[in-house]
Amino acid sequence: MPSIPPPPIRDLHGLLAPVLADGIRVVGYESEFLTAPGDNYGSTMLAVTDHTETDEELLHLVAKMRPSSEEFLEIFQIDTTFVKEAAVYLKIVPTLLALQREQGYDGEDELIDVFCRCYNARVSLDPSVEKVDQDGVMLFENLKLAGYVTADRRQGFNRVLARYVLQKLALFHAIPIALRYLKPEVFEAGIHKYLVKIDIDAGLSPETLRQMMDVFRQDIVRTGVEPGLAERAHAKINECHRRQAQLISDQLTVYCTMLHNDLWVNNMMIKYDADGKTPCSLKFVDFQLIQMDSLVRDVIFFIITSVNDPELETQLDGYFEYYFQQLAANMERLQFPNPEDFTLESFREEIDRVAPYELYHIVSMLRVVLARKESIPDQSEQDAALEDYYRRLEVTLRIYDQRGWI
Repeated sequence: MPSIPPPPIRDLHGLLAPVLADGIRVVGYESEFLTAPGDNYGSTMLAVTDHTETDEELLHLVAKMRPSSEEFLEIFQIDTTFVKEAAVYLKIVPTLLALQREQGYDGEDELIDVFCRCYNARVSLDPSVEKVDQDGVMLFENLKLAGYVTADRRQGFNRVLARYVLQKLALFHAIPIALRYLKPEVFEAGIHKYLVKIDIDAGLSPETLRQMMDVFRQDIVRTGVEPGLAERAHAKINECHRRQAQLISDQLTVYCTMLHNDLWVNNMMIKYDADGKTPCSLKFVDFQLIQMDSLVRDVIFFIITSVNDPELETQLDGYFEYYFQQLAANMERLQFPNPEDFTLESFREEIDRVAPYELYHIVSMLRVVLARKESIPDQSEQDAALEDYYRRLEVTLRIYDQRGWI
């Protein structure tokens, strides 16, 4: 853990007061860094214990603040991404739950539950300030103390866990789609206005971007794939990056919805039954990159970066079909007006249309997923000598080649 002290959280009581019982006042707190280097370098994460006037422990929280590094502040475009994530909890989640209840979901166990509790959020102590400063903070429930764990990012999920995630992801995607058709004005005001598309690489210098693309080329060659495939893959990665920089959206179809847009192992926490093997609850975290695009992006990004299946090349269609079955069932349950729009054939067409443009996102994230735990990856040296990384990259390129995506 870092030797420097955690940043202070000023006026913690003022932030928590709206959710505290009458007469309860926070008079102090203790905090420590929650994540190690390499596990979350786009923000500062603290474990916080609050105390009341009687010095009794009140709440165990997680505080999410802007990163301490000036470089990361620029790279992660915190003034946009922080606000987007806060909007998920304070604006979007209530909108999603309201639609479910209106459509007849009659039990708490039916309602979407992939969001942890957010107690409150602010960008600054000064209400007139719109940019996130050192007092900007989001306060969440401490999922670790509630029994949730994060999987080893280098191990990934097995088939059972992968299907569990896909089941939850299907509902996450389905509700905004239904809302967009059933109540377009509500969708626009309660969700779409917060789905601001950004170029996550906009904060990188031209030289850094050039070096990054050179590293991708070298890594592709090192996988041993045939030269023609290597050239096509590198060309596709460059095309993907150009589209990202130009903020080009996917063709608007029935499959366009709110995306998590960063759904990999470290951005999920799972709780297991008493046997320690059967998942009983799942939470998605880190919604800084939410945007509106084809749901195919979330699905294929999750599968390739986070599913550890030695037969992935032959099993990929099985994952797609399972996800689609869950999606179609949710659309029917949500009383979507045109359920016939959702067919396996149209879904496969959407995959073939969109998957090619997710390659850059996938390849760039594989370097992070398979980095050693004790290091923070940078653009030039991200533990690229790891055999697991090259194997996963080779499988990814073969999948893209076999399916005509590059």
